[in-house]
Amino acid sequence: MNWVAIISVICLFVIAPSIVFTFIYMSKKAKIEVDLLKYKRDMMEIDLEKEKVHLKLIEAENLKYDRIIEDRGKS
Repeated sequence: MNWVAIISVICLFVIAPSIVFTFIYMSKKAKIEVDLLKYKRDMMEIDLEKEKVHLKLIEAENLKYDRIIEDRGKS
C-alpha cells in the first residue's frame, strides 16, 4: 500500500478541515464573549447612573430636612 497517499488523504479530508473549523469556532466563541462583556459593562454603567440618581435624591432630601431644622431653630 501506498502510505503516503493514505496519509495525504487523511490530512486533506480530516485534519485540515478540523483545524479550519476549530479556528472558526474559537473566533465565534471569542466574539460572543466580547459581546457578553459589553453587555455586562452596559449594565454596570446603568447601575452606576441609577446610584448617582439615588444619591442626588438623598442630597435633595437632606437639603429639605436641613431647611426644616433651620426654620425650627429660628422660631
